Amino acid sequence: MSVNTTRARTLVAAVATAVLAVGGLTACGDADEPTKESGNSQEAGQEGDAKDAGAEDAGDAGDSAEGPYAGGDTAVYDSGLKVTVSTASPYQVGETDFGHTEGNEAYQVTITLENTGEENVDADLVSVSARAGEEGTTVEEIYGDKVGTGFTGTVLPGKKATAGFAYDVPADAKVLDLEVELFDFSTTPAQWSLSL
Repeated sequence: MSVNTTRARTLVAAVATAVLAVGGLTACGDADEPTKESGNSQEAGQEGDAKDAGAEDAGDAGDSAEGPYAGGDTAVYDSGLKVTVSTASPYQVGETDFGHTEGNEAYQVTITLENTGEENVDADLVSVSARAGEEGTTVEEIYGDKVGTGFTGTVLPGKKATAGFAYDVPADAKVLDLEVELFDFSTTPAQWSLSL
């Protein structure tokens, strides 16, 4: 066996051991499950009216702690992290924006991270994914001057970070489903189902 093959096997073994160790340590701890904090009455009322109209398509969005949240609701974690997703509203695609396909509709949301805990939150580890319609088709994010930058840096205790996101949604979709995840090996992702 060559020296390079032995080194490659050693490297693979070391990486596998590290991954298993991290996975094993996180499996020993409890996952930080979110609890729901309902949005303010104005946002909740708007979302509630739209939800009633689209209940057959969207299901019971935001009605239970186990189901998806509604626009304006906040996912609250024991760590002190709070994640709030606004209701979806139409987005005017600019000339320099990209990610939009003619014939589709563009919608925007605002996501706010609030750190009410005692430890820093690494906002670079936050990922947002989106799907639309009854089939849950993954939709493309729109990037431009006002949207698409996501979160960066650190959210210090007592501070907030807010970012705008826009999505290219099929014209016949009635629901935009968002998942916000913090890749820290302990925080459970939260989902929102937003009526369009």
